[in-house]
Amino acid sequence: MRIAQRTNRDAVIFEITDEFTYSTRKEFTAAVEKVKQAGCRHLILNLRLVTFIDSAGIGLIALTAQQFQIEHRTLSLVGAQGTVKQTLELANIPKMVPLYPTDEAAVARRAA
Repeated sequence: MRIAQRTNRDAVIFEITDEFTYSTRKEFTAAVEKVKQAGCRHLILNLRLVTFIDSAGIGLIALTAQQFQIEHRTLSLVGAQGTVKQTLELANIPKMVPLYPTDEAAVARRAA
């Protein structure tokens, strides 16, 4: 997993590349903690380039969503495709975390 971070208005966007799995959990958790401590109110996980997600990756998304909700922050997902999107849908993740087609759509929705 590689995480490239950028900002769009008041949102922090994680461009995640490769696999989102149990073996990458520490990297993801550390990156989330870092942006939370920096005051991030809206985190967007761009999954467009994620090639595989396992149950640990799904669990991390669900746990992060719960933490963000408790802390009055927003978590959004963007660009999940193919089997990654199917896996997220089978786990009902879009019922917990909104899934948008683009970063701009997620930022605009949060601003509305």
